Amino acid sequence: MEETGKKNTAKSTDAAKKPSFVKRAKDFCKGVKAEFKKIIWPNKEELKKQTTAVIVVSVVLGAFIRIYDMLCQFVISFIR
Repeated sequence: MEETGKKNTAKSTDAAKKPSFVKRAKDFCKGVKAEFKKIIWPNKEELKKQTTAVIVVSVVLGAFIRIYDMLCQFVISFIR
């Protein structure tokens, strides 16, 4: 009978150590808010430069993939 009592207190002690879902959610939100404060947002000029760079790289990469695809199609059709 005493062993059963010890097991129950051990379980209740473990449950007391673990924070509740609400507490963990609040801590998570506080952490997210703190991380957002660390963000350095770009100004308009930097944003334009970065956007232009992304568009240029995307177009060049797309053209490269298209040329490679056409070359592969040509080789496959030549083999057949």
